[in-house]
Amino acid sequence: MTDETSPDPWADRQLASVLANALGAFGHRTRLDANVAAKELGVSPSTVRRWVRNGIPERRRDQVAALVAPETSVLERERRELLFAREALWDIAGRGAPISDSWKRDGWLRPHLLTVVELRDRGVLVVRLTNPDSGETSRRLRADGGEVIEEVEFRNRFRAQVAKGELLEAVGPSRVIVPSGRMTRGRTQAWLASAPRPTLEWLRDHPQVRIPVTKPRKKKEPRPE
Repeated sequence: MTDETSPDPWADRQLASVLANALGAFGHRTRLDANVAAKELGVSPSTVRRWVRNGIPERRRDQVAALVAPETSVLERERRELLFAREALWDIAGRGAPISDSWKRDGWLRPHLLTVVELRDRGVLVVRLTNPDSGETSRRLRADGGEVIEEVEFRNRFRAQVAKGELLEAVGPSRVIVPSGRMTRGRTQAWLASAPRPTLEWLRDHPQVRIPVTKPRKKKEPRPE
């Protein structure tokens, strides 16, 4: 699977990438602009440089986290989407409610792709879910100058959504939100490229909740005497 997550995802100068992405503080050659970051954080540029070198003081970590990490409402929405996708899979397996006609109409029961894309100039990864039957898939995946580094096909949209949700939970400590207008897709679903993560194949084959793939067979009627 992966190595254990570092206890401090902002160590080893990763804080520079976090601040540059979250605060839109990119300078020369996409490096952190300490002046812009300092203005957003309410500290001096020299303080920002010291934090990047030595780490953020414990008393300041909550303040910085509130600026650079996804809000609680975003994480709660992702959790609801994950739970909904799992419930939908039980429905598809014939163990829950009837399948919605809109799922069939919209092609959600057909195979979907889950893709991890790296934005090299930002030092972050994002995960993108697409329907291969839709047009312009390649262009959409590579939006914002992204490069596909991993792609796996899932049986349907909901299995892809489950893997996506579990992936975002796994990289949680390394998540970073990108300011509005600076990324066309997935600005709240980015994380540091250096963070350990499970592969998409692992997530496909080892979901946290095992759900049947197909409907159970009907029991055979007993033969009349």
